[in-house]
This record gives sequence, structure tokens and C-alpha cells, in this order.
Amino acid sequence: MAEETESKAAAGGGKGGFVIALVLLAVIGAGAGAGFSLMFSTGDAKPHEAVAAKRDLEILHGATKPVTGGAATSASAEGSKVQIASLDPILVTLAGPQRSWARLELGVILQGPATPDDPVLLKSMTEDIMSFMRTIPLIQVESASGVEYLREDLEEIARLRSRGRARSIILRSLVVE
Repeated sequence: MAEETESKAAAGGGKGGFVIALVLLAVIGAGAGAGFSLMFSTGDAKPHEAVAAKRDLEILHGATKPVTGGAATSASAEGSKVQIASLDPILVTLAGPQRSWARLELGVILQGPATPDDPVLLKSMTEDIMSFMRTIPLIQVESASGVEYLREDLEEIARLRSRGRARSIILRSLVVE
């Protein structure tokens, strides 16, 4: 009988010790998390790159709007230097054994005033991008860094085709099926 009482007391003490150890680990974890957040947080938090890019696009759209008032001539001359053009949606089969489909919707930021040859330039950019996308395997666009590399490659294609007139590519949507 005495052995059973001692074994029950030892088992009960083990449960209490486990709870104490669990609470102690939770307190240590919370303290470490608070310490790291204080150590790595800075007072001058910078805006996220996407927010900054959106703000830049709003500035571009604001610069192309006609301004009324005394500074209308300088503002309209400044606004005519940049235009945003949309490319036709691109639907291609990606390279590889899976034969996945990709749909891209892109915009191009062009420097300089609009010219009569802009529709032809945009169509030729669309064709070049379509040809390039047919050589891309699915695994290359599965990660966020892969999509960023793809965007950089598309910007290079646009700059080459436009002879340096294209400033940037806006990747509006990328759907892979």
C-alpha cells in the first residue's frame, strides 16, 4: 500500500513540474520575442517598396493630368514626357513537360511624347514577350524571386525593343494554370 501511495505522489509531482516548466518556457519565449522586437525595430520605419511604387505611379498619373492656372505650360510640358501604355493580354504555353499556361497583363511606362508608331511598338513588344515566355519553364516563376527576375527580363526586352524609351514594366497580373 505504501508503494502505491509513493508512486501516485511521484506521478502527481511530475505533472506539476511539467506545468511549471511549460509556463517558464512561455515566459522566456515572450521575453525573447519582446527583446528581439525592441532590438530590431527602428523609429524611422521606411514604407514598403510596393507602397512606394504605388505612390510613384500616382505621381506619374498626377503629372499627366492637365493643370489649370499660372503654371499650366510648364506642368503640361512636364506631363508629356511620360506616358503609361497597356499591352494586350498575353496567353502562352510555358516550356517544360507540364505544358502549363500563363496569362500576363502588362503596362509599359514610356518616356517622351506619344508618337504615331506607339501601337506598332506595343504590338512588337507583345510579340517579343510572348516569344520569351514560351521559353520559360514553370519552375522559374513559382517563387517570388522568380517573378522578380521575370519582371527584370521583361523590362530588358521592352527597353531593347523601344530603343531605351521604355522606363519600366508594370506587371498587372500573372496567372499560371
